[in-house]
Amino acid sequence: MAPVTEAKGSPTPRVQKARVLRQLAKKQAFGQLVKSCELHPDVSQQPTCPAAKKWNCCGETFDSMADICKHVSLHHHNKVEEEATKLLSSLHMSDIEITEQPRTSDLVEDMSKDSKKQKSEEGNKSQESEEVAWLPDVSNVDLGDPNDERSGLVTLFYKYCEVERPEELEVWQRDLCTRLKLTGKVRVSTEGINATVGGSSQAVHLYIQAVREHPLFCHMTTQEFKLSPGSARHFHGGLKVGVYQELVPMGVDPACASYKEAGVHLSVDEFHERLERHLQTEDDKDRTVFVDCRNFYESRIGHFLGAVAPDIRKFSYWPEYVDKNTEFFQDKTVVMFCTGGIRCEKGSAYLKSKGVCKDVLQLEGGIHKYMEKYPNGYFRGKLFVFDDRYAIPANSDIVGRCFYCKEAWDEYKPCSSAHCHQLVLSCDRCTAAGWTTCCRDCQLQAAGASARGVRCREECACTKGRRRIPVEV
Repeated sequence: MAPVTEAKGSPTPRVQKARVLRQLAKKQAFGQLVKSCELHPDVSQQPTCPAAKKWNCCGETFDSMADICKHVSLHHHNKVEEEATKLLSSLHMSDIEITEQPRTSDLVEDMSKDSKKQKSEEGNKSQESEEVAWLPDVSNVDLGDPNDERSGLVTLFYKYCEVERPEELEVWQRDLCTRLKLTGKVRVSTEGINATVGGSSQAVHLYIQAVREHPLFCHMTTQEFKLSPGSARHFHGGLKVGVYQELVPMGVDPACASYKEAGVHLSVDEFHERLERHLQTEDDKDRTVFVDCRNFYESRIGHFLGAVAPDIRKFSYWPEYVDKNTEFFQDKTVVMFCTGGIRCEKGSAYLKSKGVCKDVLQLEGGIHKYMEKYPNGYFRGKLFVFDDRYAIPANSDIVGRCFYCKEAWDEYKPCSSAHCHQLVLSCDRCTAAGWTTCCRDCQLQAAGASARGVRCREECACTKGRRRIPVEV
């Protein structure tokens, strides 16, 4: 039988099969090599508790799976290739003969094209033949209804870590979420991963399990995944997975404000105790400041008592806000918080880089984790979320106000005018009266444009009149 050679253009099914088989063999060889490096504790010592796993290779000891995997990937690539070839040669393949070892970059490129265009059913089936822990075969698993809001879940998580090939994470996440019928948003970069996805309870838990099996994220705990009621239908844009320069858009080169320089993490209990002391002690108010690094429309419907909530519209304004308020932060201990913690990682690093604060701390797990432990604690109102639910209730308090009559109201809706993208708080009575835009001027602008038969493109008054960067006093 003639060997398979790759013609120019789209790869043939036989070449696709060769690529998938080789990739599977490489993953198996990689796993075997890592396992061979594992150290086994001396059972004669009879330890009082199970010893943590360790690995040894090239005379160096590794304490985590992520570190040994990175070492093997960097220094034993040839060994993995050799073992993969041996594994392939032991297979009985009557319809294919492999003569060329495809590069990983070629495989990723083809997989990415297939996933993005969602074509080539045969290609998708061949990808599903790869049975690895972080990309499970769910063909025989009942995943349930992804749109059932009664039993579904949404998970929010992030992980900062060094990623050499974020494009491969993008392909993996798109494939994994598609298999599990999840929707949502996933950002990957050289800094790590930031994701919010929703679907059936079964699918979300399988997703978390798969992420924790991946070599880059195997050291994550289940506590790092924030869960809340929801479903796939809360993400009207479907599934969006992409590679970005920043894991969270602050607008600063990661080299200038690295997550490695973030503020010290406070547990939920430590944060709660500090805030309680801050609220009860007058002297502490001069030395410590609690700062919300979310946007104004988030803090408008839920906030911590006694905290500063900057009136900024985007997180990309945070660096400018810090630059204009260095005097306010001078010699203070700054305690930061956000929804899930990811913005604090970069925001605190930037604040620390100014060298004006006595100390910079941050709430680990964000408001989401605080609400789980202290639903009736010092966070009052609702937690804003970036999907079609808009908010998660924490307690019965309503801290938001209707834009028009100022009645207590915290249920957001998109501005009804076609030219505006703001969120609106308009109570039932004002909505029934036709007030469904972000401000009266916006409503009048939209009505006037409609009467003239044109589309209004002007920035609405409430946005135009907002001060871009507030100065704290």
